[in-house]
Amino acid sequence: MIRPLGVGLAALVIGLSSPSGAYAQATPAASPSPAPSPSPTPAPNPIGPALGNNDPCTSISAIVTRPTVTNSVCTVRPNHVEVETGYLNTTSSTGGGNTVTYPQTLIRVGTKIPALELQIAPPEVTRASAGGTVTGMTDVGAGLKYVFGYSAKFNWGGQVFFTAPTGTKGFSANGTNSTYALNAGYTLTPVFSVATTLATNSLTNGPQRWSSFVPSFVISAALPNSTGVYGEIATYSDANGPGTPTRTQYIYGLYRDLSPRLQLDASASVSPTTATGKYHGVGFGLSYYF
Repeated sequence: MIRPLGVGLAALVIGLSSPSGAYAQATPAASPSPAPSPSPTPAPNPIGPALGNNDPCTSISAIVTRPTVTNSVCTVRPNHVEVETGYLNTTSSTGGGNTVTYPQTLIRVGTKIPALELQIAPPEVTRASAGGTVTGMTDVGAGLKYVFGYSAKFNWGGQVFFTAPTGTKGFSANGTNSTYALNAGYTLTPVFSVATTLATNSLTNGPQRWSSFVPSFVISAALPNSTGVYGEIATYSDANGPGTPTRTQYIYGLYRDLSPRLQLDASASVSPTTATGKYHGVGFGLSYYF
């Protein structure tokens, strides 16, 4: 601020010209105001920059897609990678033994196109105990996922995914499988949200090929301390091959964000459909955002 020298000098002249001018004091100049402190620069979001206003994909809980059948709409940002891993133990309710699958790895890579990600699924280790314990490797997979758009409450996107017959005997599809899916999510309140995935699968067991339609619906509740719970229903048409009955599956679970980049989850699943083989399972997982 410029000091007002003119005002002080004028007061001094007037004071000296008065009878008591020898003893009069000049009017003191105003002191400059202190400069305002600069506002601290906000820390960058560890997930990456927002795509725009109302972007719902700004936390790890919005991006992680395991272990539900319903896929999150959100994608990994450019120059970032997310790795999801897990363990699942499924037990047949009709005496068919149990199947353990791990590490259920999905690698999600952000591309230079901000709303597009590349997905890579390495082979999984599967151990089945029906009729004796057998261990093998599943097929490798890869795909693309894209956010079509979003508003303050609604978001939608899509993805494609393919597998190649790289697995071991008894655990490979013996051909290429493909999935085409539409994903959508809606925020009901600051606590509750819903999401759905509508997927069409082209499946094979080698000699046969058939289609399976898999719609799913999940409702989630955000709790304090970066914790959430969810419940989901999903159905699989032609679940065990062409012309076979539709299977229904329910999954319930919870997740906890231990940091802005690390999430843990635990879940329980059950299928009550007798015609396709009843089963129940438990699982847990870990997801990390690099």
